Amino acid sequence: MPSRENRAILAAFGLFALVLVGLSVLEGRWGHAATESSVVGFLVLVGIPIVLPQLYLARTDDEIPTRTRLWLVAGVAGLYALQAGSVAGRSQDLLVLGIVGATLALAFWYEARAAYRASVSDEDVADASRAESR
Repeated sequence: MPSRENRAILAAFGLFALVLVGLSVLEGRWGHAATESSVVGFLVLVGIPIVLPQLYLARTDDEIPTRTRLWLVAGVAGLYALQAGSVAGRSQDLLVLGIVGATLALAFWYEARAAYRASVSDEDVADASRAESR
């Protein structure tokens, strides 16, 4: 039986495929491509296959720390948003994706800094306990 993580990723991929099919049907019916918007592209390409399963697993899975999963989500989404913001066609898309990218990049930096500080303090405690045992 597949693990919970594999099932979550497979379900997100299935939802991603359904959304792509739905968007192409809407495009054929109305003649307007919803995927031309950078915001919709961001939500479809990053939100469904990457963010949703990681947030679900952060809530339900105890093997990997929640902070690590949220760190991954913030980093990947921020990088994509910054990249998409630099090639966005409309100024509104550029503004939205720039704000999202900058916010997620700040969250990523904050989490990385907190994780680094925690690892340094753990090393200090380990060094102190080794010095006391001598």
